[in-house]
Amino acid sequence: MQYDVFICHASEDKEDFVRPLAERLRQQHIEVWYDEFSLSIGDSLTQKIDEGLAKSRFGLVVLSPCFFNKPWAGRELKGLIAREMAEKKDLILPIWHRVGVEEIIKHSPPMADKKATSSAKGINVVLREIIKKIKPEESPLIVARDYLVGLNLDPPPISDEWWLDIVEYKEFLKFPDINSGKRWIFPLPFPNEERGHERGLNIASTALQIDWSFEGEELNISPITHPDIVHEFIRRWPGLYDCARDNPGVLALYAPQLTIPGFDSGFEDVFDKLLESGSKEADRIFSYSGPATIDDKEPLCGDVIALRHPKFGNYAPKELGHRYFDAHDTSYIRSHWNIFEGLIWLVSSDATWLPEKYRKMLLQGINMRDLWASDIDHRHYGNPFLKALYKSRKQFKFTKTIISGLQDIVEDAKENLGVKQNSQEIIEGLIDLNIIRSYYDYQDWVKARKAGRK
Repeated sequence: MQYDVFICHASEDKEDFVRPLAERLRQQHIEVWYDEFSLSIGDSLTQKIDEGLAKSRFGLVVLSPCFFNKPWAGRELKGLIAREMAEKKDLILPIWHRVGVEEIIKHSPPMADKKATSSAKGINVVLREIIKKIKPEESPLIVARDYLVGLNLDPPPISDEWWLDIVEYKEFLKFPDINSGKRWIFPLPFPNEERGHERGLNIASTALQIDWSFEGEELNISPITHPDIVHEFIRRWPGLYDCARDNPGVLALYAPQLTIPGFDSGFEDVFDKLLESGSKEADRIFSYSGPATIDDKEPLCGDVIALRHPKFGNYAPKELGHRYFDAHDTSYIRSHWNIFEGLIWLVSSDATWLPEKYRKMLLQGINMRDLWASDIDHRHYGNPFLKALYKSRKQFKFTKTIISGLQDIVEDAKENLGVKQNSQEIIEGLIDLNIIRSYYDYQDWVKARKAGRK
């Protein structure tokens, strides 16, 4: 445990001054070493006091007639003076309590040379002067700590090395790398940290994001997660709901299902604004070519908000079917699922929460291209189903061997997805979807297009 301030005092001064001051300091979220707060039954007094002296940023010394008559208090003061000399910085904050300069000079000349405050000014004035010293205005770590405390969190004292880790991770959040595959992180509130206050809020945001992003990864909160679970996740973590509202485009990238009317509780207004704005935030999915639309005209809305548009923004189903599972911008990635895994999920009963209009459109879109085949895990290289598929339309037949090969592939995808439905039922769904015929139709279209260009 690290402390902001150690209170060195005489026990006779507790009742009228020291205890009220210590309690007021704690109310200001200052970590205080004070015997009534910091000692428990059975503790070694010498050991605990020495630890408090060593692990406190400042020493608050209440100088009084009683203090100068206490050998124990004098020992603590000597310890603080030794630290000041060794560390070559001002650590001691003197408070004169019922004493004047003559008494201070008589008992401790070095203390007379230090700028002090006096209890005669009143506890509020003393409190303000202490806070001004140990919580410098615009100090980034102080700003960050107080922000987290305001969210009813309990961060370590700012002297703890935990904060160094947070500051280092903050640099990653400023410049996230798509290759890291990290999800459920959001832009920091202030891209340009011109003041200590802004830097402090960025540090606080980093501290919050570390925890919720790790859980988001662990639970695999993704486009296949039921909206109720996504909402519960967002609202469970302090700061995440507000962060998501401030960055609706990033939220839509991570959880496109929330943009569907009816699944958007708490985000209706920011998604509607995104739909209407046509801003860069609404059109952020990275692509090497322009998006495919149903009439080859410009889309009617940004790509991340297309599911909210009554006409899906004019995007072609093959565009949306692909992007629902596999999409990213230059910084953030949508999910870890590939197109084949997305196809298996859509065919399974796990996807029944998705409105039928959307489910059919996504299935149609995936079935219009051959990406699902190329996305089958490389571990299935040589699988009889794939070997048969890569031959020709005329040669392909659903034999027992080929069905068995397809079952192996489906079982692997099911395990990744956590889908429990019987594999045979999913295979029947794939066959009903005519994925083989559609695969060869797309292959023929590609060949015809290439021939037309020659």
